[in-house]
Amino acid sequence: MKSSSLIEAMDELWTPNKETGFLPRSTPVTPAELASSKYASLNVLGLIAPKLGHILDDELQAFVSSLPGEPDIDFSLESPELCEAATRGYVNLAAHLIHRPGFASRRELPAAVARPLWSLSKYVKRPPSLTYASYVLANFTAPIRKRAPARDLGIAQTPSGTADEEWFVAVHLSVESAGGEVVNAICDIDKAFDGGYDRLLLQAINAIESCMVFASQVMPTVRERLDPIVFRDDIRPLLYGHDQICFQGVENSPAVTYIGETGAQSGVIRAVDAVLGVSHSEAMIGSMNRFLACAPPVHQQFFKRAAKLGLRLATGTWSSDIREARRAALTALAVFRRTHLHVVSEYLAPEGKNLVSLGTGGTNFKAWLQRLIDDAETAASAG
Repeated sequence: MKSSSLIEAMDELWTPNKETGFLPRSTPVTPAELASSKYASLNVLGLIAPKLGHILDDELQAFVSSLPGEPDIDFSLESPELCEAATRGYVNLAAHLIHRPGFASRRELPAAVARPLWSLSKYVKRPPSLTYASYVLANFTAPIRKRAPARDLGIAQTPSGTADEEWFVAVHLSVESAGGEVVNAICDIDKAFDGGYDRLLLQAINAIESCMVFASQVMPTVRERLDPIVFRDDIRPLLYGHDQICFQGVENSPAVTYIGETGAQSGVIRAVDAVLGVSHSEAMIGSMNRFLACAPPVHQQFFKRAAKLGLRLATGTWSSDIREARRAALTALAVFRRTHLHVVSEYLAPEGKNLVSLGTGGTNFKAWLQRLIDDAETAASAG
């Protein structure tokens, strides 16, 4: 597969659709499949995946030192599913080399990690770091049905390698499993606008409300299998962003800064916010756009399309039924955001002690999430 063909195939893999929503159209290769790969560099990457969160610093150093200086694979000739799996493997490895206390002071990625990760970032068209796309959206082991409960989802790999983090990812993935319905609703809104089909428009808005109700029911289930201390000590430290990390072995040794993995890079919630026409301040738009830059480009294009529809929905003259349906959907979005804030606050403040003010995406999470709640509620009351 030529480089241009791979890029086109990657766009096809990630194009939002009515079946998988914002998840890849097909299942990325798993670490176990990487471990049996014909490529030595990917073989060892797959083998280390289940151990990465548990090995000691000297073992990690020995592993990195054993990696070939140059990968034995031309990613441009491979499938997008393999490239996504390799990206997942390398960004998980990089998270340890950037954030583990024993490695953090080096402020660099060795060439054996930096070079393939840099190459892969060109094909997946995302930052060479742990993004929500790798952490959640492309992190499953079997096809996902619509509104799948977290307990039914197999997670391919997590940075910490804990069952708690697998559950954390699965809950987010469960929310995203309603994405196909959201994409379908947005397509129906577009169709309704073109044809003047008010009944179709009403049904589409009601469908979005239903998806947000589902998301609000899913998010609190994170408590069932996620220990807040494990989250604080083992999971969260590996999800932060980084500042000026030198990528050794890459031309000109670029220093890379990244905002951090965060649910603010979500597909389904971003799309709902856009298509319902929620208005945000310039400061909020700026921070939201920083997260948006981490999404697959075809997602970014879809969100722009949804935002145009949302502006029309927010400013048009509609029947009372449609206005009420939009208000209900906006209220459901606000309820989800409030639920999200409650869950995050609970796990960041166990036993009533506030342990941290900044989220993994670098924002003051309480103020930032509250602003999103206020914006949705303002839109609802104005509608």
